[in-house]
Amino acid sequence: MTAKRGFISCCPKHAVIRCLIMTGITVLMKLLEKDFIAKLLLLILLYSLLPLSELLLLLYLGGRVGNYMTLACAASTGLFGVLIAAIQFRSVLNTLKEKIEQGIYPGKEFISIAGILVGGILLLTPGFITDLFGFFLFVPFFRNLIGRVITKRMEKQLKEVYEYLKLYEV
Repeated sequence: MTAKRGFISCCPKHAVIRCLIMTGITVLMKLLEKDFIAKLLLLILLYSLLPLSELLLLLYLGGRVGNYMTLACAASTGLFGVLIAAIQFRSVLNTLKEKIEQGIYPGKEFISIAGILVGGILLLTPGFITDLFGFFLFVPFFRNLIGRVITKRMEKQLKEVYEYLKLYEV
């Protein structure tokens, strides 16, 4: 039992197997929790219903207004929204740089950036429904709401990013 062989060689085989089984059982129990299953089902439902509703809306509008006009409107709203998202992103990024230069932690700016990025992704997704949700994220209340949900679990990593940016004076 030398140090070169590592951890597994210095432990009895049955202890390692028992540890692996317990880890597997723990992971399986977490996967079978009600909250996880409910979130997974909601996500599957969202991924299946949203494209179907987008397709139905595009077909309906294509029959009412015309196919080319519908596609032109869908493309133009997406491009217009991405342009607005880029302008807002640049504005928040400048505020972020100013706060970092002053030595102030930019928590609100991280939240705004997360909301703007989600809004930009929704606007790049073709369709009117996702564009509508993306445009809602330009309203600061909704943007901050979504941004808080995203950044809540990333607080430690965002503080590390802040320290890194402060160190290199971005």
